[in-house]
Parts: sequence; C-alpha cells; structure tokens
Amino acid sequence: MLSCPDESIGRQGPTVRAKRPRVLLIGPFYSPACYGGAVQVYHQMFSRLERLDATVVSQWLGCDQNAAREFDASCERLHGYRMCRIPRYELIFPSGASAPAKLQDAWRFFRDTPGHLREVIERERPDAIICGATIIAGWLMSRLPRHIPRINYLHGEELGRLSTSRFVWRYLFRTQLKAIREADLNISVSRYTAQRAGELTGVDAGSFAVLPNFVDLDRYRPPANRAAVRRRLGWEGRKVILSLARLIRRKGFDQGIRAVARLRAEGRLGPDWVHVIAGKGEQEAHLKRLAAELGVAGHTEFAGFVPDGEMADYYGAADLFLHPNRNLDGDTEGFGIVFLEASACGAPVIGGEAGGTADAIREGVSGYRVDAENLDALSAAIHKLTSDDGLRARLSHSGIELVRGEYSVDEAVRRFEDLVFNTIETFRAGRNG
Repeated sequence: MLSCPDESIGRQGPTVRAKRPRVLLIGPFYSPACYGGAVQVYHQMFSRLERLDATVVSQWLGCDQNAAREFDASCERLHGYRMCRIPRYELIFPSGASAPAKLQDAWRFFRDTPGHLREVIERERPDAIICGATIIAGWLMSRLPRHIPRINYLHGEELGRLSTSRFVWRYLFRTQLKAIREADLNISVSRYTAQRAGELTGVDAGSFAVLPNFVDLDRYRPPANRAAVRRRLGWEGRKVILSLARLIRRKGFDQGIRAVARLRAEGRLGPDWVHVIAGKGEQEAHLKRLAAELGVAGHTEFAGFVPDGEMADYYGAADLFLHPNRNLDGDTEGFGIVFLEASACGAPVIGGEAGGTADAIREGVSGYRVDAENLDALSAAIHKLTSDDGLRARLSHSGIELVRGEYSVDEAVRRFEDLVFNTIETFRAGRNG
C-alpha cells in the first residue's frame, strides 16, 4: 500500500510548492512509530524550511495505521512538509517463519521495494533525494534514477553494525558504504561520524559536510517554575542524578549505577542524592537487578518511558545529567543530542568519551567527558559535580549559553538549505557541462 496526500490538499498547494526545489527524505524510522533523535532532527528541520519543499517517505511497517494516517494527513498543514509511505524498508520475518517462507519474503522485499520508492519519486519529482537511514535504505540509492542528486545524512549509529553474522545485515552494511562512496553529498552530524565513515569507505573525511545536531530552544529551556516541576515529579527535597535514554548497553547506565554505588559505599555521596533512570529498553530488568545487587535500589528510581513533551521538565528539574556512553564493537553514540537537550534545560552533563560526544559536550563549559569503562574516572567526575553546588551552577549557566549561541535549530536549517541548494546546482552544472 502506497500513501501520499493529494497534491492539491494542504496549506501550500501545488502552485506555491512548484516555486521551491523539492527534496525527498527516505526516512524508514519516523513518526508516529519512532521518536528518536534522528526523527526529531528531521522533523524540527523540515518544519522550518524556507527555501526548500520537503516530503518524507517513511513506511507502514510498525505503525498504528490510524495514528499514521492522522499524522500524515495533518503534517503539511501543521508542520509544512508532506508525508508519503511505502509498505516497508525493513526485512523483518514473522516469528516462527520457515526457511522457505523467509526466502520467499526476502525475494518479494528486494523485488518490490525499489519499485514502490520509484513510484513515489515519479509522483513527487524531487530535485534531490536524501537517505536518512543508510543502514536500512542505502541499498536503494544505487537503484534510483541517476538524474537526481543523492545525499546521505549520517548520524553515526548506522556505522557500527560490523559484527553481525546475518547475511542480510552484511549485505545492507556493504551497500550502505557503496551509497556513501557514490553520493553527491554526505552530511555528518559530528566530526567523529565523518572520520568513521571515511575510514570505512575510503572517502576523504574532509569532503563530508559536518552539520551538528541542534536544539529547539522554544521547547528545551529551563522550567519557568523548577520547584513546581520537582514537586510534580516527586523530587522535592532531593538532589537528582538523571539518566534518560533508551535502556541499551551502549548508553552505559550500568556503569552509572556502579559508580553511584561506589560513591555511596565510600561515603562520598550524600543521602539526599537519588539516581533517576528514565526510559525503556532491553536492559531495564538487568539494571534493576544490578541496583539491588549493589545495595542502591533504595536510592535508584526507574521512571519508565518519558513522553516527548515531558523530557524538558525532567532535564530542567535534575541537578546532573549522567549518560556514560561507550563503544561496543563499533556500536556507539554518533553525536549525543541528549547532551544538548540537557544543557539547554540547565543540567550539567557527564558523558562518555566514545563516539561523537566531543561535538555535543564542551569540556568544562557544559560538563565533562570521561572514559565510561573506567569506573574510577566516572566516579570521580560524578563526585566532582555532586560535591560542588557552585560548580554545578556555573556549568548550568554556561551550558545554556553555549547551546543558545551555537546549536540553534534556525542556524542548522540555514546551513542545511545552503548545502542542499549547492549540491543541486553543482549536480546540474555537471550534467549540463
């Protein structure tokens, strides 16, 4: 099933749309099924485009059909860009499927998906195509019409799937690298991601356009009444170390629990401090067991999934944001937008040295980066901040100013539009030359 809103419906209409170059974003992971950092980057950026017209091509797979239709139908009217969907970008087999059934499904997937995407391209007639998830959709890029420039938007996480033994993932990873080599432009969210992609592909890392992630400052800001938010969250009278993200191994929350437990055992963390771990994921049960085993269950709270609209309150009400991310066989943090969000809301941050966090954490300004596998270093960083109210206040203020000055969404949109415009013009000049 293919779905695109009627061209004549929406706040802009076909006449106005035709005046601006149109970009098509291949976005397998998108609202309303996904709410991750990459989704927010695209949504916030596309909602503010002034010189480009955008359409996101996502998938029906994994979506609540009614919620997806409602989001898609209102997207142009509310957010200024269009949504289309093809059946799927991901090859996920039903549980218990037989080997012949899997082979047949894989054959249909690789046969039909390029045609579904080409059908959208014929309808939308884009001036550029952006692949927003190369590990899932990079294989499609070489099968698209070559008269349209191709752009990849790399977040870093897609470059870490090196250890898989499954044939399909090996194929997707290999074709992802091919798509990066053949692209007319590669946009990277961090210097680390550009360097890593260059190492894997042989492409000069200096040719990547580094466009750091950003923060919507209308949404991420210190709460107007922090005391009231803390009362509502049940944090009144306590000091809070907040860890908020998907509960997966590379986030390093297990190391955070170990470091807090060590400080408590050594008497270097006051009884008024509590470690709040917010989010859902595969590590949840393990983290709860670990906190109990280390004797800190009474000082560790698991807040569960935090709705998107409440994240700023959590950041702003916390006294310290702890996210000791690490590298697990190439699976690492490509940037770490959560650090910018926390800083924008006034929370000093502690993050891992792995991945692209150097572009998200300004050492001694918004917080500190440490080797998350080094429990001594991590414990020392936590103690440094939990024991010094004045230092936390200074980092809170300077972190807010840093994000406001260098990581605004409006500046990112301007740079993004410049990059895309220049790519389209260079591509056309090359074809006509």
